Amino acid sequence: MRRPLCLVCMAFVAAVFIMLHIQPMQGHALSEEQEGQVVTRQGIVTAKEYKDGNLILYLEDKDKEGFLCYMSDVTEPKLGSVITVQGKAMNFRQGRNPGGFDQREYYRVQRVYYQMKNGRLLTQSGQYSFYRESLYRLRRQLERILEQCMEEQDAAVMKAVLLGNKQELDTEKKQLYQKSGIAHVLAISGVHITILGMGLYEALRRLRIPGWLCSVVAIILMLLYGDMVGMSTSAYRAIFMFALKMGAQLLHRTYDMLTALALAAAGVLLEQPLYLYHAGFLLSFGAILGIGCMLDVIKTDMTQMSFKGMGDKAWIYKRLTKIREGLAGGFAVFTVHFPIMLWFYYEFPIYSFLLNLLIIPAMGIVMILGLVCIGFGAFSWGFMRGISYLAAQGCHLILQGFDLLCEGSLKLPGSTWIVGRPTVWRIVFFYIIMILLYVIHQYLKKERTQVMPYWLKMTWILAAVIMLTHRTYGKLEITVMDVGQGDGIWIETDKGEHYLIDGGSTSESKLARYTLVPFLKYTGTDRLDAVFLTHLDEDHISGVRELLENPQGIQIEQVVIAQAAKKDEKYEALRELCKEQKVPLRHVKSGDYMEAGKMRLQILHPEAEYQAQDRNGYSLVMKLEYGEFHALFTGDVTEDGEMAVARTLPSDWKCHYYKVAHHGSRYSNSELLLNQLQPDIAVISCGENNSYGHPHTEVLERLRQVGTTVYRTDESGAVMLTVSGSQLKMKKHIMALSK
Repeated sequence: MRRPLCLVCMAFVAAVFIMLHIQPMQGHALSEEQEGQVVTRQGIVTAKEYKDGNLILYLEDKDKEGFLCYMSDVTEPKLGSVITVQGKAMNFRQGRNPGGFDQREYYRVQRVYYQMKNGRLLTQSGQYSFYRESLYRLRRQLERILEQCMEEQDAAVMKAVLLGNKQELDTEKKQLYQKSGIAHVLAISGVHITILGMGLYEALRRLRIPGWLCSVVAIILMLLYGDMVGMSTSAYRAIFMFALKMGAQLLHRTYDMLTALALAAAGVLLEQPLYLYHAGFLLSFGAILGIGCMLDVIKTDMTQMSFKGMGDKAWIYKRLTKIREGLAGGFAVFTVHFPIMLWFYYEFPIYSFLLNLLIIPAMGIVMILGLVCIGFGAFSWGFMRGISYLAAQGCHLILQGFDLLCEGSLKLPGSTWIVGRPTVWRIVFFYIIMILLYVIHQYLKKERTQVMPYWLKMTWILAAVIMLTHRTYGKLEITVMDVGQGDGIWIETDKGEHYLIDGGSTSESKLARYTLVPFLKYTGTDRLDAVFLTHLDEDHISGVRELLENPQGIQIEQVVIAQAAKKDEKYEALRELCKEQKVPLRHVKSGDYMEAGKMRLQILHPEAEYQAQDRNGYSLVMKLEYGEFHALFTGDVTEDGEMAVARTLPSDWKCHYYKVAHHGSRYSNSELLLNQLQPDIAVISCGENNSYGHPHTEVLERLRQVGTTVYRTDESGAVMLTVSGSQLKMKKHIMALSK
């Protein structure tokens, strides 16, 4: 089938992609002078929502630039009204580590550029949008019905599934669905529109209403539904395609799914080109693209699967056919989704194919029960409410089943494949292979010659997967993560071994969940060959302890600590935790070393019986040697330990890379040590505007006097070093983001 309109739209999407690479769209963040100031702003209320009982307003100023306002008062303005608010202006938090969530970029896609905290409503216009406010009130009323009839967690899930409100979803639930590969059930998409739109259309047809009127009514009601639930990209795509399908029936024209998909994509990108970098947009459109293109390639072969020997039991054949078709559909979506999943989430849930065979059909039942719950729950009569509660119980049982299936799948061996983020050229090459496979299949189908053998197609796809996921090593990489006020250093050797030196913070909570694990998965690290804890202060161990308690797919082979740490009051708790998690706890002393590939890591301090005056005193100090490259890692070592290190190191030992001790404290990093080391590069790990004043001015001056180039995580986010041969390459994460 020729698709000229589809090709035009695809060309437009490609042009948008190229233009964004040539000339990226600039952000509209607050200047340093504006940030933190109490300001007064006027804007139109475009959306509003509640999170943890607090009102959040989405506003748009006269220049069409959006901003958020977290309200401190309870007055709720109407949608479409012009209001004046006063509050503390703040930029959104920028991602400070590879793999970390970039709040600024997330909201920039939505044309929201800054936020106001502790907002107060000063004025409100009398005019507002009756249409939008009415839909909002209707959604709030429907949410209240769900709250009255269902348990809290069930109501939160159903609000997301039916009404597009994800604000009240438990973080644990979101992560469970995402890790299991069923997060799509929480988005308003084609399943919803098929059940609601087509269900309504068929119901009207049964009432013998003219077909054209059924189509018009169904389209109008789906548009109203989309506006009520927020018209996300997935909802827009599904409603747009539904409207075109109904319109085609109305006009007696042929409906082409790929043309409708391309038109919908062009419409979204005309309004906001940055959606091309949005996970929701790519996954939503990618799923339909996979079904529209690759299903024919895969299903042709899967229909050749034989079920001989099963007798005449038709019901078995039908169920196996359904399973076969479901697997074919899942695999077709995989051929488009796989690189997108790795780019945004760095891992792939292996059992998601089988899980979705059960979840997707059950979602139709959940939605129908949810609609019954809302429909009958709107009445106060006892009989009606009884039906509503029964439907709610049905939802509860199925949702519990979802949780059990997800938790069970994650406990299976190899449940999650941690790959890391692939490079752009690998992704492009993967899609080129998929396009070639599709083109060859279509050519052979058109010419009616022999179909490409099933084994050859699978080999073709497997080769693309291997090319996308294969990792090469051969160099040393060191990253000092931005963990706030604390330390966290990741090392990858030329042979692919991975090490962590510390992982803690006193300024960032849940460090493993929000910083360590995303970074490790981003780099494709599913195993840590050793975790070195320089000492047992909270700003060095909080994230590691969290990782031991909940590995989140990261395997720790051993924890290494100084022999002298046995005297620490925190030691027993660490020993018990390692024992409980069956992670070996190894004790080291000065002179011990570890080799991995070309890398040698040697302990310089402390000795086994070292008597420290405080916890910092027994910090592990390690020198790393990789060919001609030398680095020194110091923990929070004090001046006494530094003197011991200075005596241990050869006088001609050249230090290329120095991890500044104790976050840049004046009580460490002595002139004696720095004059001996003469480091080329120094990295300071400290939190922004920390209460300790780190790094101290005296330390920065000492480093300047010996000619050292200083990098700071509070200014640059994560600091990354790559050593390849004799070449050293430094990169700041925040600078890398801005390029």
